[in-house]
Amino acid sequence: MSLLAHILEPYSTEEFLKNKWTSQAVFIASETTNKFAHLFSWEKLNDILNFHELKYPELRLALNGKVLEEADNRNLINLCHEGATLIINGVHKRMPEIASFSSELRYELGYSTQVNAYCSWPGRQGFSSHYDTHEVFVLQIAGSKQWHVFPDTIKYPLPDQKSASFLPPAGDPYLSCTLGPGDLLYIPRGHWHYAVALDEPSLHLTLGVHCQTGIDLLDWLVGELRQKPQWRRSLPLRLDDSDVSTSVETLVRDLHQYLGDRNIPQDYTSYLDSLGKPIAKYSLPYQAGFNLFPYGVETRFKRPQFQRVRVSELADNSGYLITMSGKEVSLKGVTPALVENLFTREFFTGQDVINWLPGFDWEIDIIPLLTCLVLEGIIFVDTERMKDEG
Repeated sequence: MSLLAHILEPYSTEEFLKNKWTSQAVFIASETTNKFAHLFSWEKLNDILNFHELKYPELRLALNGKVLEEADNRNLINLCHEGATLIINGVHKRMPEIASFSSELRYELGYSTQVNAYCSWPGRQGFSSHYDTHEVFVLQIAGSKQWHVFPDTIKYPLPDQKSASFLPPAGDPYLSCTLGPGDLLYIPRGHWHYAVALDEPSLHLTLGVHCQTGIDLLDWLVGELRQKPQWRRSLPLRLDDSDVSTSVETLVRDLHQYLGDRNIPQDYTSYLDSLGKPIAKYSLPYQAGFNLFPYGVETRFKRPQFQRVRVSELADNSGYLITMSGKEVSLKGVTPALVENLFTREFFTGQDVINWLPGFDWEIDIIPLLTCLVLEGIIFVDTERMKDEG
């Protein structure tokens, strides 16, 4: 089962993507109260507050519809007594469980994700009615909270089109619901909403999905054109507008040729893949070049989790170009079997690589190859096996 399907169950994933995604909020009651309990809890919230040095705006307080000033964080407990909602941004950067959850969904959906935590107190409203500029999933962890969702007033708002610049819609919400532990609420970007905790403290996570838009595609294209000197060159002075018109026509022709010469869809998806960062990018001492083969040819390696990998043939057909997390590594003279197995198997050993590269010498050819891949973070030494056998 995909992670998205698990989040949505018992709701149909096909129904959700066809009729709800980006268009209508939906409340999904869980069949179990512990559906999201592995991700977060009051104990984990306290661990973050006690053992992480959070600074504004990572840690914020909101009361009576307003986000409080940075100085108010020093009075956190007193303000919680007064009913202020406590917000921790980016908990996926601080907890392995949520980091894995966020990364898996990013890998599955193809766009960046983030997770924030919200702690609210009975009968108090932290935020006034507002909308978000990304897709939102609300995962209720503890307590209960009542939500009200209204239609959008601007279709598909961009990140700089904040709700503070617009008036909320008049009329009643099209969805009102109460979330209990394990329940889920999806709110499309641009749809106004607010929430109030009921008769006990509420704890929930918000999962944000930041999809790319046509505007993002154009921004990327502008970044590509910035590398071309004719696009950086000043347009003629407007002493004669015909000179400006001629220059613009020349640039338009160049743009048409540029778009025709490149595979823009493939190039853009490659760019999107490069934005994905590994859930864990460090593996010492191995990435520093020490003790890479503790079991010789039986040393086991693994691929980093939830990383999109693009494999293409080198222009001279001498091997393959591996693109992952913005890195490019050339593998020359290797067999298709190596490349196929390297990025389809979760684990493999040095002996497996010997089998995929018949005629290659372990000491002369394969050790340098695997060393390069480990140092670049393309593969990791499997430390879990070492723990099991230690």
